[in-house]
Amino acid sequence: MHEESHYSHRSVCYTVPRLPFVCDLHHQLAYTNVHGIEKAYHKYRSLFTNGNSSTLAVIITKQLEQPASANDVMKKSEYACLFDNECDQIDGDMITGIVGNVRKFLKIYSWKVYERWFGVSESCSKTNLLALVLVDGVVNDARKIPYVRLHTGSPRLRALLPNIQNEVNNALVQGWPLAKVIEDLVDDVGYALKEYYELNGEPRDHSVPLWARNLFLICLALVVAALLVEWYVVRRKIGVQKSGSIKIASGKSKTHLMF
Repeated sequence: MHEESHYSHRSVCYTVPRLPFVCDLHHQLAYTNVHGIEKAYHKYRSLFTNGNSSTLAVIITKQLEQPASANDVMKKSEYACLFDNECDQIDGDMITGIVGNVRKFLKIYSWKVYERWFGVSESCSKTNLLALVLVDGVVNDARKIPYVRLHTGSPRLRALLPNIQNEVNNALVQGWPLAKVIEDLVDDVGYALKEYYELNGEPRDHSVPLWARNLFLICLALVVAALLVEWYVVRRKIGVQKSGSIKIASGKSKTHLMF
């Protein structure tokens, strides 16, 4: 993190000409087939663009270095941007979390990079979205576990992202080609945005639809009515048999033919 304007940091990114929304810091997509990523982006292009600007950013890097202490966060210049132009205030608990918890560090780091990429005044509550992909995890972690973190300014859209985040992370752990992982990431995010706008930001209702409940009640009413008719017919025949007027023929009642 540096203190230059939120546009100048993009000069350090390696971008594929057809994928200007991708910042590939270590050229990990170089010489790979990115047609799938391009196709996924254009599939949802209307949702990924605002005028001439992209509302999606994907940053790919090998590793990030987590600060060793709270003192580093407070005094080292590379972390100074944590305290500049926040949409929300950084507090002591967040600083402690940055040092002691990798996921908390990545959450706050992606949030700050999001602000600097899109600009604070334009992005605090917008549906812009930044994906941070760490292929080899965090420095000094011998496990080299990959991490993926998605951040957006919209709280409602944010609720749709954890599943995408986990799926992309699992794909990296399983050794999928990076280009395929980014393709699926872009496609999943595009679908989430489509659903977000179709439902006006409301969560999808997974309960039984009203028409299905009404149909069930109608079927239940028909079954009850048929049973009542059956009961009435059988009772009447039994009464006739007892009176000695006629003999009831053996076999099923005619109401069974209704079904």
